[in-house]
Amino acid sequence: MKFDYLFTMDNPGNEYRYGELLDMATEQILHLDESGFGTLWQGEHHFGGEGFEINPNPILAGAYVAGITKNLRIGTGAVTPPFWHPLRLAEDLALLDQMSKGRLDIGVARGIQRREFTNFNIEADRGADEQKNWRYFLEQLEVVKKAWTQEALVHHGEFFTFPHPGVKDSATWYPRNPLWRSEDDEYVGMSIIPKPYQKPYPSMWNLLDKTPGFKTSAEERMNVITWLRSREGLREAMDVYQESLSETLGRPAARGEGVSLMRMVYVADTDEQAEAEARELIEALFNYVGGVRPRNMFANPGEPLTDEDQTGSWWKFLFPREHLFIGSPETVREQIEHLNVEYGVDRLVLWSWIPGLTQEQVMRSNKLFVDEVMPHFDSSFSPTVTPSMPEGFGPLTGD
Repeated sequence: MKFDYLFTMDNPGNEYRYGELLDMATEQILHLDESGFGTLWQGEHHFGGEGFEINPNPILAGAYVAGITKNLRIGTGAVTPPFWHPLRLAEDLALLDQMSKGRLDIGVARGIQRREFTNFNIEADRGADEQKNWRYFLEQLEVVKKAWTQEALVHHGEFFTFPHPGVKDSATWYPRNPLWRSEDDEYVGMSIIPKPYQKPYPSMWNLLDKTPGFKTSAEERMNVITWLRSREGLREAMDVYQESLSETLGRPAARGEGVSLMRMVYVADTDEQAEAEARELIEALFNYVGGVRPRNMFANPGEPLTDEDQTGSWWKFLFPREHLFIGSPETVREQIEHLNVEYGVDRLVLWSWIPGLTQEQVMRSNKLFVDEVMPHFDSSFSPTVTPSMPEGFGPLTGD
């Protein structure tokens, strides 16, 4: 098993100043760095006046993490391409990979909140047109990859054309490079600097939950991170991903290859203590999350939901569907072992900074996990990560 960690920088009720949150995050990061964790994933969300999901820039935050750590990999979990210009995104990610000496893992997502889309990029609004959002997202990734792998970027797509046609090259004082400047001085190819430290580029991860997206991700040679999938929902998604990935790679994909699962993880001395400290916070968090993601997304595929399921306790709804890894060290070990044996998942992302927990509670949970859960799993191997490019073109290890 490989264990990663997630930050969303939550501050329910806006209790803390942002600088205090950064100090709390730093203490957690330094402990993770020395404790054998793999990738620290940081998400991107905007306009979170309620105090939830208030990390607006995982690339900039990743540069900070790279500067204070030695071992952790730096993960954008996820950066949302529709909120970025693709060339700026390519430059910033490549620069972070260079600054961290190749410790970057790139997680991307299509976005979900309409208040973000409508104020950043209404053309790609997922709520208005799901399929157009997919096309926009995939074309952006195509541009980013071209920027990383082509000496002269040229792209003509549905949404983007680079370079802009008919523009004279301003560098006429320099000997002409035909890759960038035509004989009549038109700018015909773009030089994107820097290229990534990792060749051809860092491992790519798509954060998603709907089953059709797993098929698309496999076809695009992207690894996946998921968190909404229930017990049977995870099995369904992994089946689809494994089958499609095998076709894409031209070889049988291993069970769990390229798949990472995120779960709420909180460890206390006893199950009773863990529930007493976390249950109300889980209810509050998922009352917020449920405003964007309905409960059937957390249910088993095709599962009929009763009125109680739809309106009752989130804790009672989530726990039997294996969404919450909350309890004593023994309980959490058993849940992770079941995940590994039953589903073949060998990479787990811990969401342990549950909104509302004190820093003392988060640090105590993390230390219990490191001391009493992690040693029971073999973390000496690297989970299988799908190469982002065809074999023979510098496949990636990602770890």
